[in-house]
Amino acid sequence: MDVIERIRAAATRDGAAVAHAYRGERLSYAQLWSGATALAARIAGELRDDGSPVVVYGHKESSMLVAFLGAVRAGHPYVPVDLSWPADRIASVVEESGARLVLAVRPLPEGVSHPGMTVLDAAGLADGVVPSGPTGTPREVAPDEPYYVVYTSGSTGRPKGVQITGSALAHFVDWATGLTNDAGIEGTPVWLNQAPFSFDLSVMDLYCALTSGATLHSLDAASAGHARRRHEELGGSGVSVWVSTPSFADLCLADRAFDATLLPRLRVFLFCGETLSPATARALLQRFPDAKVVNTYGPTESTVAVTSVTIGPEHLDGTALPVGRAKPGTTILIRDEAGTPLPPGEPGEIVIAGNTVSVGYLHRPDLTEAAFTVVDVDGVPTPAYRTGDLGRLTPDGMLYFGGRLDGQVKLHGYRIELEDIETNLRRVTGVQQAAVLAVRGEDGVVTHLHGFVQLDHVPDGSPLAVATGLKRELRAYVPEYMVPKLLTVVDRIPMTPNGKADRRALLTGSP
Repeated sequence: MDVIERIRAAATRDGAAVAHAYRGERLSYAQLWSGATALAARIAGELRDDGSPVVVYGHKESSMLVAFLGAVRAGHPYVPVDLSWPADRIASVVEESGARLVLAVRPLPEGVSHPGMTVLDAAGLADGVVPSGPTGTPREVAPDEPYYVVYTSGSTGRPKGVQITGSALAHFVDWATGLTNDAGIEGTPVWLNQAPFSFDLSVMDLYCALTSGATLHSLDAASAGHARRRHEELGGSGVSVWVSTPSFADLCLADRAFDATLLPRLRVFLFCGETLSPATARALLQRFPDAKVVNTYGPTESTVAVTSVTIGPEHLDGTALPVGRAKPGTTILIRDEAGTPLPPGEPGEIVIAGNTVSVGYLHRPDLTEAAFTVVDVDGVPTPAYRTGDLGRLTPDGMLYFGGRLDGQVKLHGYRIELEDIETNLRRVTGVQQAAVLAVRGEDGVVTHLHGFVQLDHVPDGSPLAVATGLKRELRAYVPEYMVPKLLTVVDRIPMTPNGKADRRALLTGSP
């Protein structure tokens, strides 16, 4: 049964059940399904049956869920865009995707437009208010067609859209939901939604909840970053399945009251998006003795995650935790630079083959050809993705993640191309050259970004004031999580003999 059919079944079983909770508001399954039905007819009247993507703009409002479901029930993949993105980035995604329809749950920033684009006010979808206009007969996205498109950082400064099909999503949901089966959850599960819907980690909580008739509880960005508000909202959430990045768990652990007394129903922690440290896992197991901690791994291009392991005492003595064994339908391969398979224990590039691998980047055949391939798995040609991640496998199939092989980093769960930031820094007034470094802690995890810029002239003001001004302008081009914490003006960016920024020299402070 595909994802849409599972949501339909959940709405049929108990339409009054709560599908989504956000800021005290409740969206029932009946409201979700009826709203999506009406919206799908409206979209069908607005667009041709061409499968073009529909951009959905907003944050964590229940209308976002109605918009997602309405788009796919009309035969169009949706592109989630969060309100935290700058207008320039939103405009770039709208243009790159070729979207002719934007469902605006929040008012779209000024300047985001292109010829042929229609914007519909989608703020009232959760209340059954569908934008007026022509209607048509919709047809749902087929399993082999893109269900959603998530945009990630690109090395050229242009974001790239990862297409995930309905079939890949269904295979992922089957597996991810199963990670909670033996957790002892009582009553209707409540899944925590911490990540923005524009970040693919949210796919785990969103669809595992909706396809099983559970409740999704969304924590907005303002509450997540405010200790007292976060504590109050979590305490009233009834969360039983926690989905987040490890860094968000670390933020919560800084509050001594973050424990099983605050969240007595919590039985499972599911982590993805960045490295989970032994210290974080140990603290969670101590504070939540009835919960299990599950570490997972996977890039956006393979539908959120493809490996998992339940962390136990036997894993906590080492310096790095394993990220798990492959899910059913997935094979993990370790290859050297020439693409030759490596034996267990040898580090190399992680290649993921299986039924949740993306069909490629939207409208980017060049990038698709470079990153995606087909490999032989037990005599069967299987879609595969070259991750650019370093890893090694133990003889019994346990995967250990070893970082990136290129200029890409993970920070607070977000995948960032350093060249993307550098390209956009060079758009800032007065910047001639730029380089960005990822600063790591003792455990090797990226803690923050440090940018260096060479200016055509140094403006008046203190170094702090100059850096603040440069970062202010950069925010017009990239999301907040891509703005370097530190920004230093240098006389010149040192270069390597091959003409690239000499990051090592910047790191050591040598000329």
